Amino acid sequence: MTRNRRSKAKLSMSERFFQMHQWLLQSTAWRATNVYERALYMELKARYNGGNNGDIALSQREAESALNCSDKPVKTAFKALQEKGFIKVAQLGSFHWKKGGGPGGRSSRWILTEYPVDHPVKSLSPGRDFMRWKPPEMKKQRHDDSTPSVGRSHTMETGMVGRDHTMKTKVHAQVTR
Repeated sequence: MTRNRRSKAKLSMSERFFQMHQWLLQSTAWRATNVYERALYMELKARYNGGNNGDIALSQREAESALNCSDKPVKTAFKALQEKGFIKVAQLGSFHWKKGGGPGGRSSRWILTEYPVDHPVKSLSPGRDFMRWKPPEMKKQRHDDSTPSVGRSHTMETGMVGRDHTMKTKVHAQVTR
């Protein structure tokens, strides 16, 4: 006996969307990202169609064009997203693609760790490496243990500054003219 299953109609490119889950937005790694990293991640996520994780193509030049910025922020955004665990390189792009750079073309292929990998070998569970990321500890500065010279706990007496200052304004005004 055959089952009457509804076939899912594919959405056109103009109707596609992606979700940003609350647990991702509240993660320490996401809160540590800057504007370029977030925009680049959303560009990669927009290219994910539900079955191409590990084969998401995005070159540096395409990213520069999509983010409308120069190469320096894009390079640092790719590097930072990899360090924080949001993306991994599945296949590194080749500049020498005309000379046998491989069948994958010239752009790098990316893996979003938020989702299970589809290419080259399918996995059932996502890595979500960014959930284990912790910000690097700040190096202790030489002046961290010293007494602050300005601030709420100022060491100077408050009576020396302010309304009851000892300087006579009329005398000072005549001397400076």
